[in-house]
Amino acid sequence: MHIYFSSVYGSTKQYAEELARRLSTTAQEIPDPAEVPDDAAEGPIIALAPAHGPMNAAAKFVKSLPETTIQARPICVVTVGMTLDHVVKETDPTAELLGDRADQVQRFYLPGRLNYSELTTAHLGVMRGIIGALKLKPRKSENERSMIEMYKKDTDRVDLSRLDESVAWAEAAKDAQNN
Repeated sequence: MHIYFSSVYGSTKQYAEELARRLSTTAQEIPDPAEVPDDAAEGPIIALAPAHGPMNAAAKFVKSLPETTIQARPICVVTVGMTLDHVVKETDPTAELLGDRADQVQRFYLPGRLNYSELTTAHLGVMRGIIGALKLKPRKSENERSMIEMYKKDTDRVDLSRLDESVAWAEAAKDAQNN
């Protein structure tokens, strides 16, 4: 089993390390896809990354894996973000990013952390622009109102108990491969 992650401000790394601990393995930064073995004996692949607008390094990584790896090994993408849970379930943005591979990849979403006090100047500028535009929007969604409410506030929604579902998937995937 391999756990790969990309983390910008730390919450995704925290989830990846806890997931690895629970599954008795290690977590490592997302590698070059060519370095990932396509041998089924290697077990499931779990890739975690934060959602940053339309970008998700885990989805990009899985899309770039060779088809032989996708066919040989169970694959899971865990997206960490600040979007409200029910909105993610309704829209499933990771599926869209995975494109034609979405049906072959298990997907989970975990709530993250957004500490404005730690954002880079560039990221602060992006958030200022997004929030400014949202404030001008006449009919805001619940998720948009949540973003405005969190603006310039350190918000930590990390919940390690939410890894239980990913652990159960990984254990079942590994058992299915061994039978």
